[in-house]
Amino acid sequence: MSFITIPRREHGAMTNIAQSVVIGLALTALSYGLGLAVGWITTLSWLEAFAVFTSYSCTFLCVMERRINYPIGAVSTAAYCLLFYQFGLFASTGINAFLTVYLVYGWIRWKSDADTRPVTRMSAPSWAASIAVALAGYLVIVAISTALGGHLAWTDSVIFAGTILAQFMLDNKKLENWGIWGLVNVFAIYTYFTAGLFLVAFQYVFFLANTAWGWYAWKRGMDNEVKQPAQEAVLAA
Repeated sequence: MSFITIPRREHGAMTNIAQSVVIGLALTALSYGLGLAVGWITTLSWLEAFAVFTSYSCTFLCVMERRINYPIGAVSTAAYCLLFYQFGLFASTGINAFLTVYLVYGWIRWKSDADTRPVTRMSAPSWAASIAVALAGYLVIVAISTALGGHLAWTDSVIFAGTILAQFMLDNKKLENWGIWGLVNVFAIYTYFTAGLFLVAFQYVFFLANTAWGWYAWKRGMDNEVKQPAQEAVLAA
């Protein structure tokens, strides 16, 4: 969630963590300020504010390719799980409950910052399999959510299925994950705004813009990984 280029290898993890806290607090305050100004928000929900803050922080650290984003993300998804349950968004509740545990997988896959997994692209077979699984998951979740009387079941279920696909791609450092997150964010803005979660909806406007930044940052890092061995080979010669 940054708008300043910060090369990952030139700054320590603690610096990025401090930046994530400042950015998270600033964007949460900005979201609340604008929500109050236009009349969307009339009371302060500390649970919603905490979920939004930790989510902003986690997203920044993710773009910076910092592994610490995973435990922060688990705290954020646990908060969202409770928040969405209170508003009857059962698919969003389910996906956040799932992510709270599933993020352990991403923590393992990314490895340490010093030996992090490189960014790569999705293959055609991987795309076909991933889309098929996501579509099947959507059909199952929308049926369950509808049966439970969930609010906005069809769009809420798109968020569920899309999030699983995007998170799996992110955990394996596939560049295209940012495009899937962009689609998820569009549905999230509509769903959460309609449900009355204005602060969360406004946050996803930032997240939608952040997908472009995330793509750029990861693509640049991927290109640098390709160029570095070639430059080292030239120097060695």
